[in-house]
Amino acid sequence: MLIRNWRIPWEIAERVEDSQEIMKHINIQIRHTFREANQLADYITNIAIGTTEKQQFQEYNQLPSWGRRIVNIDKQQIPSIRIRTRKINNKNND
Repeated sequence: MLIRNWRIPWEIAERVEDSQEIMKHINIQIRHTFREANQLADYITNIAIGTTEKQQFQEYNQLPSWGRRIVNIDKQQIPSIRIRTRKINNKNND
């Protein structure tokens, strides 16, 4: 959305447009990362969406156990894998 490859949903259009305006004035590079390779950010985002309270994690031990698990896996440099599956139709056309 920020580099205008996808249509902007109306709910966030104003925020995206503000970000695009800021991007005109700074040197920035944007890369797509699949969710599987960005599990900690996805996990923390889901925490933020699921609560109205402000939460901050300043240290590793403040993360919930699942977040610490994700950090540990990342430290071990275990690669994330995205597997695509497709359904095969086995109907006989007799």
